[in-house]
Amino acid sequence: MARRQRRHPPKYASWLRTTWSRSAQALRRACRRLRCRRRHVPVEVLITDRVRRRTLERELRRGLTGLERAIGTSLPDGLGVVVQHVISADRQLAGCCHVGQHPGGSRLSLIRLALQVNGRRLTTDELLAVLAEQCMSVLTRENPSVLIPIEVEPVHSDRRRPMPLRPDPLSPNANGSAVVDRAG
Repeated sequence: MARRQRRHPPKYASWLRTTWSRSAQALRRACRRLRCRRRHVPVEVLITDRVRRRTLERELRRGLTGLERAIGTSLPDGLGVVVQHVISADRQLAGCCHVGQHPGGSRLSLIRLALQVNGRRLTTDELLAVLAEQCMSVLTRENPSVLIPIEVEPVHSDRRRPMPLRPDPLSPNANGSAVVDRAG
């Protein structure tokens, strides 16, 4: 005796098509996210406090992902980020970028960020700002081995008084002549 195939009611068939279509879209989105996660920029935070290290790594990776979304393209291969306590050159820097080549000839870009400048601890927002500046310089850079410094002005310890303003270089002096700033 032949077995009769059971037919589903029309509502079930409609539900099945809708569910399958939604599942397929969700699967495509998940695959897209996994592809994006596979090729990530390595971020190393060189501090001993484990909780702060993980928090900074997570925030910097989020910032890099948002930056990629904003510019509409992925960051170049060979890019790495190192966060350290201070960066000392002839003066302390908030960040710098080293651009060069691997021995095999592929491009290497290393972004260095400082957690502290001139005794002042940088906030996460300031680190993200420096990271964005350095990433933009890497994307637009053509010459290898370039150091691009970023400086942070010191904050006055007396917060009640506003920072003094520099005189306008084009304003006239008491004797009528203009001040010319030859240092800048």
